[in-house]
Amino acid sequence: MMPTGSPIDAFLQHIGPLTWDDLVTGYDFGFLTSLEIQIAAPGEGPAVQRLRALEGSALKHFEAHLWAACTEAVGKTPRPGSSRWSQAQDRWREALLREALATETTAAQLAARVERLYEQVGCPEDMLGMLKPSQAWSGTPATVDPAAVQRFLDRSRSGIRRFGAAS
Repeated sequence: MMPTGSPIDAFLQHIGPLTWDDLVTGYDFGFLTSLEIQIAAPGEGPAVQRLRALEGSALKHFEAHLWAACTEAVGKTPRPGSSRWSQAQDRWREALLREALATETTAAQLAARVERLYEQVGCPEDMLGMLKPSQAWSGTPATVDPAAVQRFLDRSRSGIRRFGAAS
């Protein structure tokens, strides 16, 4: 499989269309840029139009406009701890794990990528067994069990969701 090149491409390829919850959490986790959100934002309401029109120094207020557009579209904005946030967090985790498993060519590369994902998004308890984190003090690199990553992903496809029980 060809690497997608960006988190948004990985999400679209492995999960499907982005929801407003995915846009908000993707921005909060640093996966999406303001420009990517402006392009991907669904709908035509006034708040969405204002979001799309932001440029230059007005972008310093991007997050407030993102929240307003999300609220306009779906009624409220997901926040950490809510089930909508956790579900979107799971979708991002799944997309990026699928991309890593499909594109990383060595176990060391996969381990490094999974460890970065753990650090960036957090991990639910049922992910803990797939990675042995690096230990900088001893110079020990991270290691990962690719079969455990695949089992985790198979569970998410079979409808077993973790809903962001990050540790």
